[in-house]
Formats: sequence, structure tokens, C-alpha cells
Amino acid sequence: GAQAVLEYQLFYRQRYAEAAFASCQGVRLPATGGFAIATMCGRYGAQLCTAQRWLDFQGDKNNGLAPLQIDFQLLPNGSEPG
Repeated sequence: GAQAVLEYQLFYRQRYAEAAFASCQGVRLPATGGFAIATMCGRYGAQLCTAQRWLDFQGDKNNGLAPLQIDFQLLPNGSEPG
């Protein structure tokens, strides 16, 4: 039988995740003028979105965009994955 990856874990440092989130947080959609992050954070929208919630939505295979389940694990800065 064929083998395939169906899901995986991805480890990010908290600092990296927060910086990536911050770089997207103020981006607006030209068509609507609304924040792009509102569509990228699922039920939380722009107001309640955090770096972890943003990544969780991006990695959710049920969002219609992710090709497989991605479990984003944010590590404290300076720590190693366990």
C-alpha cells in the first residue's frame, strides 16, 4: 500500500510566531477594507485573534484550505522541542 503524511506537528518559537502574526495583523483587503487576519483566524475574527489561534486555523484541515492537519506547537523562547 501507498504511504502518505496525513498530519504533522510543527514547532515554532513563540517569538517567531508572534512576529509572523504581527506582520499580517494590520494588512487590509482592498476589496472590503477589512483586516485580512479576520478571514485567516476562523471564528475568532480580527478582534480576538492571537498567534496561536491564527496558526491553529491555518493548520485545520477542516478550514477548506489546509491540505492536511498541522499541529502548531509554540515553544517558549530558548527552549527545545521535547
